[in-house]
Order: sequence, then structure tokens, then C-alpha cells
Amino acid sequence: MPPSPLAALRWRGTSALRQLRTFSHRDALIVAPIELSSTAGYRLVGKTVRPAHGGPLRGLVVSPAIHQGVAALMGNGAIVNAMELARLGYVVLVFDPAGRGDSWGEEDFGGPEHQDDLRVAIRTLAADPGCTGRVGVLSLSLGIAAATGALTRWPELPVDWLLDWEGPCDRETITAGGSQMVPAAGHTLDDEHYWPPREAVRGIAALTCGYVRLQAFPDHAQPEELRHARRMVVGATGAAWRQLNDHPRGHVPDRPAWLPGGPLAANGAILRKLATLRR
Repeated sequence: MPPSPLAALRWRGTSALRQLRTFSHRDALIVAPIELSSTAGYRLVGKTVRPAHGGPLRGLVVSPAIHQGVAALMGNGAIVNAMELARLGYVVLVFDPAGRGDSWGEEDFGGPEHQDDLRVAIRTLAADPGCTGRVGVLSLSLGIAAATGALTRWPELPVDWLLDWEGPCDRETITAGGSQMVPAAGHTLDDEHYWPPREAVRGIAALTCGYVRLQAFPDHAQPEELRHARRMVVGATGAAWRQLNDHPRGHVPDRPAWLPGGPLAANGAILRKLATLRR
């Protein structure tokens, strides 16, 4: 669904403010290229960003939104970027999943290949001398499919928590009830081979690390859709702890306090939550 003129204007204004902030602090960070290799043998490209002083630091791996990767996360094409994240005191790894940017392979829309890509990224960052060996995962929108899949398929990964920003949880919300079929790559809604690995709500009960869901009203992609947020938090029964927005951990109210909508509010909410999680 294309953005409305007002939404596009808000995004341009937010991007300008973030670009100014990024430029004014550029010298405080170290950016380095990194190359990963997936289990299938695909060459995956990425970058690490870290503060110039201090360490070792907690790691943060980003599971990007649909069609996004290094270019968006090193600029202002994503809702947050790697420089903003690193300034919170993280060593950050961003990468192009298979089929995107300069990485090899085919687009998998959060399926098993992308889940393996994320597993490789997490293990690589945890082994970095500048990392404490413990990692958090930030999933942006459809990035939740790869994130939930990776963290439940490989529960031994050194991940302390998953922060999920407005991720669509099943085939209905991913495709807006079948009206936006781009992530389906030619598959129908009744394809029981394609969809289950990409439906985060199916696997969320097996998640064992901490889980945070950030959800605004209106939703960034489907303005009237809020059911997916509560379903994810309610379903995270095996998580070490779970939280919806700023409600107390473990409390899932019938009438949640939703975050304010818009890209600037979302950017601030993600950064504030990550600052809290780093402590």
C-alpha cells in the first residue's frame, strides 16, 4: 500500500532530522565491513558499527524489514539506523539477507533461508572481540518472521531478548488479508508449505529469551490492525519475560496503552526501549 501524502511528508521530515543528528556525531563511531557465509554457502555482506571508545559491548543484530538491508540501515531508509543504535552503547551488526543488496541467493521473505542468515549474523557478532558475547535482536516489521524462526529453531543462540517493532504475525496480517501479496512471492494464502515458517505467531510460544513488542496506533503498515500485537505477547508463554510497550513485564492488559503513531514517534520509542534493555 503506497503511503499517503501526509505520511510521506512526515517521513521526509523525520529523515531530515535524523540525517542532521547522524552527521553531527559521525566521528564518534567506527564502521567496518563484514562478510558472512550462510549454511547454503551464500556470501552475505554486512557492516558493524560501534562507539569509538569503550568495550566490550553488548551486541545488537537487526532483522530488517521487507526489502531492507545495509543501505537502509546505514542511512535513513529504515525506521532506525545503525548509527543511532550504536550511540546507545551497542556494537551493531546490519546485513543484507539472501537475495537483497549485495548478498547472494534469492529473496526468502523471512523464511528458512533468512532465518539461517540471522543465525549466522548472531553467532558472528557474539564471537567478535568487541562484543561481550551476549546479543539482543531488533526486528523491524516483517523482520519478525526471520527473528522468531531463528531464535526458536536455534534456542542455544546467545540472545538475551528480542525487540519486535510492529511485526505482522501471520499470513493475514502480512498480506493485509490477501490484498498485498508481494511477500507471498506467487504463493496463495492456503499454501501450507510456504506460510507456516513465516508466521511468527506459530512459533512465538517456543521463544525462550525475553520478548518486547512495540506497537503504535495507527500501525505503520496497516493503520487499523492491532490484533497482531496482543496475539504475539499473549502467545509468548515460554519467554523469559514478555512486555507490551511500556506496560509492566508480564502484564498484558485487555486495553493496552498504544504508542503514538508516525515515524518520529516510532524512532524515539525504539531507541528509548533499547537504551533500557542495554542496562
